[in-house]
Amino acid sequence: MQRRMTRVYVISSQHRRDELVRALQRLGVLHIDPVQLTDRPTSSQELSAERHDAEVLLLQVRGLRDLLAPPPDIPAPTYARLDLAQTREHLQRLEEQVRSAIVERRQLQERLEAATSLKYILDATQALLQEIATPPSHELIIGLGSSPLSPEEIAQFLEQTLPGRCVVRLHALPADRWELVVSVDALYAAAVREYLGAKGVRPLALPAHIPSNLSLAEAIAHLQRDLKEAPIRLREIDAKLHELGQAHGAELLALERALVNRIAQLDAMARFGYTAYALVISGWIPHEEFEPFARRLQEQFPEVIVREDPQPAPPHEIPVALHNNSWSRPYELFLSIMGMPKYGTIDPVPFISFFFPLFFGIIVGDIGYGAVIGLLGFWLRRRFAHSNIVRQASQIVIHCAFSTIVFGAIFAELFGFILPYPHLKRGEQTNALLLFTVALGATQILLGFLLGAINAFRERHNKHALAKLAAIGALLGLGLTIGALAGQLPDALKTPSFALLAAAMVLLVLSEGFLGVLELVSYVGNIISYARLMGFGLVGLKIAEVINELGHALHNIFLAVLIGIAAHAANLGLAIFEATVQSARLHYVEFFGKFLELGGRKYEPFREI
Repeated sequence: MQRRMTRVYVISSQHRRDELVRALQRLGVLHIDPVQLTDRPTSSQELSAERHDAEVLLLQVRGLRDLLAPPPDIPAPTYARLDLAQTREHLQRLEEQVRSAIVERRQLQERLEAATSLKYILDATQALLQEIATPPSHELIIGLGSSPLSPEEIAQFLEQTLPGRCVVRLHALPADRWELVVSVDALYAAAVREYLGAKGVRPLALPAHIPSNLSLAEAIAHLQRDLKEAPIRLREIDAKLHELGQAHGAELLALERALVNRIAQLDAMARFGYTAYALVISGWIPHEEFEPFARRLQEQFPEVIVREDPQPAPPHEIPVALHNNSWSRPYELFLSIMGMPKYGTIDPVPFISFFFPLFFGIIVGDIGYGAVIGLLGFWLRRRFAHSNIVRQASQIVIHCAFSTIVFGAIFAELFGFILPYPHLKRGEQTNALLLFTVALGATQILLGFLLGAINAFRERHNKHALAKLAAIGALLGLGLTIGALAGQLPDALKTPSFALLAAAMVLLVLSEGFLGVLELVSYVGNIISYARLMGFGLVGLKIAEVINELGHALHNIFLAVLIGIAAHAANLGLAIFEATVQSARLHYVEFFGKFLELGGRKYEPFREI
């Protein structure tokens, strides 16, 4: 249901503006509207500049939080008043400590990754260098290759071509790679490099951080030190960052909250109206909250004037606050993709909370499937307790699981097996189930028209209300007439039902013209559409029965159980999908169109996070 809303005006002197806006935020019930009244053209510029500074600081705080990763259970202090200049200086000092550690960690990680990628090559090169004596007149050349090249042929060719001037050593590497080290007279070094390049042998490329003035042996030793020392230093840096997170984590959490609240305060102050000495605040509050709101505000600010506006306002100006019980509240998610109903019209959420799990249970209708869905709902609520949306969705899942178990008991179905007690055999009594689902659809459609008539009367659209009531009469008259003619209802109802149908048709023509009569056909189609509840339910039942028959035909209990679990899991997933989509469709397409009027503004009170 919707809460009754009241427009409120708050008038105060400007010198206590910051205190007043903090008090309004702590009270957390006033939906603030902008006031087009200002004698201070610089006010918006000042607020915009401060807001920019606060946003920059908020980005810094969140960046530091991501880097330091403070524990989530640290109790955060509160800030009565936030000084942006002092906060900026403090964050700069903390950022300098963190930045130096982060830069060093990144450099170490790069060096460690480079050395790790060359580890096998470094070990092989170090071993080969110990085998080769390198005279002062010789140069060392290191090459890397892979199959299908033949390193033995290359080594044999070099040693035979340059006898006494060239020594070659080979070493196999993982993944069909190999390395060769050539100690060759400096006069022939260029020719050897050219030959190796022509053969597809790549020279060993050292990482960029290795100084160019180091010899090959010194460079390898440098990389070996990186492999040994970098992990130790990285652990030290991580420990330092962890200590900083422990020391400053609560403070950063508090600063983030304070900055978000301050930005909200600045946005609120930008909506205030200003005169030379006073400010005016306009907004909306639930009617029952007005008295305590005014009393608590004037206790803190005796000079503040708080007034309720007795003048009626157009519905499109009034924000909509929904107030539903704990069962219905999660179903407000269905409105999140559509928007809010217009102020003063009927809230559809209580009706969704009744019909949606009802439709879901009719489609799935299996005790075993319902139990699994219930376990899924409880797991979601426990696993994602921090997420309000998932918590609400999990509550809907639990409701649907309960409905599924109830209808599963009515149908006596347990994972596709029929339990041996008196029940409604939906696989055989299809006519009864069809009549039930169509009757259920007629009930919801007629309810939709009744709610639409109530909305129209509230908005003083009497002609529109008459059309809704005429549609109800026409559908009732048509249904009773068909039932009497088919022999399902007493013959005594023929004349009254036909009279009701005729009178309703006349009212439809008077209220909406002949188009209203033509639309009656679509209303009948809306009702018949509810037969999908039976159809999709029967499909799920037949699939479950086929799965069980397949398991029985295998004559292998372990294989039957394994295949049965997988197949029933797939069927359950399909059943959940179809039941959700079809139940939602019946609401969005068939039901809401009869009464739901969108276009309302959501009530968003100015409050602390």
